[in-house]
Amino acid sequence: MWLDGFSDTQATIYTFPACVTSADLAGDGDFRLIVADIGTGQVPSKLKIYKGTSLNSEVNLDDMPTAVAPMYVDSERMPVITVASSDYVYVYKNLRPFFRAVLPPLPVNATERDAWGQYTSVEELCEILQNLQMEHGISSLSLKSQHLLSLGSHERLSFINANKTMTLQRKNLITCMSTLKKARQEEMALTCLVLGTENKELIVLHPETFTPIDEAKLTLTDVPVSISTSGLFDIDYTLTTTLRNGHLVLGRRGWVSPLLNMGKPAIGVVCLDTQIIVALMDSTLNCFNDKGRRLWRLEISGPISCVERIQLKNKNLDMVGVACGQTIYIYSVAGELLDQVKCIENVSTIYFGQYGREMNSMAVITAGGSIHLKILKRTADFTPQLPSEAKSIGGKIQIPKKTKLFVDQTMRERENSIAMHRTFQKYLFHQKLDTARQLVQVLAKKQIPSTLNDTVKLSAQVLGLGPTFKIQVGIYNISSDAHTGLGLFFHWDDKFYQVHPAYIHVPLLTPSSELKFVTKVECVTANGMADVVKVIVVKGTQTLLVAIINMPPSEMTLFE
Repeated sequence: MWLDGFSDTQATIYTFPACVTSADLAGDGDFRLIVADIGTGQVPSKLKIYKGTSLNSEVNLDDMPTAVAPMYVDSERMPVITVASSDYVYVYKNLRPFFRAVLPPLPVNATERDAWGQYTSVEELCEILQNLQMEHGISSLSLKSQHLLSLGSHERLSFINANKTMTLQRKNLITCMSTLKKARQEEMALTCLVLGTENKELIVLHPETFTPIDEAKLTLTDVPVSISTSGLFDIDYTLTTTLRNGHLVLGRRGWVSPLLNMGKPAIGVVCLDTQIIVALMDSTLNCFNDKGRRLWRLEISGPISCVERIQLKNKNLDMVGVACGQTIYIYSVAGELLDQVKCIENVSTIYFGQYGREMNSMAVITAGGSIHLKILKRTADFTPQLPSEAKSIGGKIQIPKKTKLFVDQTMRERENSIAMHRTFQKYLFHQKLDTARQLVQVLAKKQIPSTLNDTVKLSAQVLGLGPTFKIQVGIYNISSDAHTGLGLFFHWDDKFYQVHPAYIHVPLLTPSSELKFVTKVECVTANGMADVVKVIVVKGTQTLLVAIINMPPSEMTLFE
């Protein structure tokens, strides 16, 4: 079902699903794979671009990336690449640094500032900072305080002495990123960036200036970890957001509405038109409707590393890919197992989308740093392999109530069933009779396909203004065999025309040759009315081909 595009076991890529995507960077229809590599302790973070079967280019990043997304910021056909890192959004155009946007810094807690300025001992300072962390969270502290609390007790004094003059800074770190179309749903339409931050906020950036739009800022109850967008920013939009505490909320312009509490932190979320599929850290795959009601629940055999939407647009089919260990399980939206993809290492990231000119490609990145590209066969058949293991939640199926129109229609059919059946049979017989009459008429006129139709072509041209016309008839042999014994017979209405000659013998018609014949047609009506003349190709007594010529009105009245 899957073809191996290419594999690179020495790629040394370490990333996660939010940092993998694809885009038509050159505007030529050839999609590249974009990977933001978080790097290792010795290898820096890099932005890597894959084209074809190899690495096309790479760009060094200043810090560890959080997410990557392509977007259109102008009328050009080529998108830019945006990379979220720390509190910055880096914009790359033509694979070169183009712009850098930074989120405004956050105010430092007054208690924290006083503690750094008035502490008498290291223990006292750490106690105050730990109380602030327990009360407001680690993200409410400055970077200096967070670094201090992460050190051991024997290292804290040396850190304080070395950073006495260091200014307290509290950055608005980006935790997740997505894109939202501004005014049109077209692929190359203007796009806005949507950011989730450690300050429990959702921020929408202007597509041209990359500055926060104040009226679109939303405040949440916890830190967002993933965002899924739908709609248009200028009209109406919905931001489906997963929080760190396991809650799922819906954000719209100016307000936030809680949708459901999943009970466990989410690993990944797939948002469909009317369904939300969530993979949780308890190794379960859950499906909810757009009202927050659980539809089914599926237990996976091991820890889930990532989840990805697999959308086949040419087949109007939506599926979900779940990575667990060395296997990728593909489920339908009803929880049915459709396919399994085996890998040689544990899978850390999967991405499904267009790569090159193949619409349905899947990039698989393993925990060992290798990358594999798989292409879906065009003849792939996704039928359930086993009976669905998904557990339906909520009891019996909700059946809509019967309307009054439905009840009245049912009663009418019961009371008049015999009369309705007879009426149906009556019209069915009439239709069969009309079809039979049409067939008899076609057979009588000899307008039926014959083997000669595939070998002979007939053309006709009317010459003259009237009342005397000439009809030039051409018969062309398009086969590789010669034809003999053919003739042209003219059929007309005596009230309108006289034709001479009425029959023309066609001599030997050799392959790929054309013969032309001329006959004279005299209009005999006083007012010059027109009719049709039929040209019939005959062979002996058998009619082989019929052509109908619509004669023009005669202009004989001009000379009266």
